Amino acid sequence: MAGDSTTETHQAEETGASPAVFTNVLCAVDGSPGGYAAVEQAAALTGPDGHMTLLAVTSFRSAGAARSPAIAPVRMKEILDRAVQITEDACVSTSVEVDPAAPPAEVILEWAAEHDLLAMGAPTTPWPAGMFGGGPTAAAVGSLVTPLLAARSFPIVDASRGPILVASDGLEGSDQLVEFAARLARSRGASVQLVHAGGHRSRKRRDRIAEQTRALERAFGDSSNATIESGSARTVIADTARTLDAHLVVMSSRRLHGLIAIGSVSRHVVHKAACSVLLVPHEHLHA
Repeated sequence: MAGDSTTETHQAEETGASPAVFTNVLCAVDGSPGGYAAVEQAAALTGPDGHMTLLAVTSFRSAGAARSPAIAPVRMKEILDRAVQITEDACVSTSVEVDPAAPPAEVILEWAAEHDLLAMGAPTTPWPAGMFGGGPTAAAVGSLVTPLLAARSFPIVDASRGPILVASDGLEGSDQLVEFAARLARSRGASVQLVHAGGHRSRKRRDRIAEQTRALERAFGDSSNATIESGSARTVIADTARTLDAHLVVMSSRRLHGLIAIGSVSRHVVHKAACSVLLVPHEHLHA
C-alpha cells in the first residue's frame, strides 16, 4: 500500500490460549478510549498464534508546503507506544504502520481489505446524526470489506462479565452466523445467547430459530438459551444486550447506504449498544 510507513515487529510468546478465530487483524488507533479498547479486545481475539497490525492514520489537514498532520508526531508516538504495550502484554505478534493519506475512513478500509478483522473504537456521536458524521467507524459500517469490531471500553477477555450475544434473523445464512458466534465463544471460554426479534408469521424462520437454539443448547448446555421478543430488531438487540450484560454482540450487516441506512439494524446497534459489536459480512461466513 502506498504511503509513508514505519514497521516494528514484536514476536509473541508461547501460551496455552485457545485457538483464535482471527489470525490477521488490523486495528486502527487514534488515542481515544474506544481505540485502546479495540486494541485490547482485538488482541484477545487474535491470540498468540495470530498477528495484529496497528494502523495510525495521521491525515494531513491541508495540502501544500505548510501542511501538518492531524495528529502530531509526538502525540502519535504516545498513542502507538501504549497500543504496542497492550499487545505485548497479550503476547500478540504486532507490527506498526503510519499512513498520512486521507480521508481516514477510506485509508483504513483499503488497509482492512488485506486482513480478516478490522478493529476500531465504537462511534461516540448520538444516533442518528452520528450515522453521517460519526467518524471512520460509522463510515466503515456501511462499507464492510471484512468483519468489523466496534469496541467499547471493557475487557472482552473477562467472560464472567456476560455472554456473547448472537443476533439471528432466522433467514438463510443465519445458521452460519450462529455457528461462527459459537466458535468465537468457545475460543474465548465464554457462553453464548441467541436473540431474535419475532412477531413474523414465517414458520420456516421460526423453525430455523428453534433449531439454532437447540444447537447452542447442545453445545453450551444450560448456559445458552434464546430471547425472542416482538418489536423492532434494532431495539430488541440493543435492549437484550443491556439486560443480559453481554460483553459482545455478533451480527451480520446488509451494508446499507444513504437515507435508507437510517433503518439499518446494524448501524443502530453499533451506535446504541452498551457493549462492543462484531459485524460479520455474509460472504465471510461462506468463505
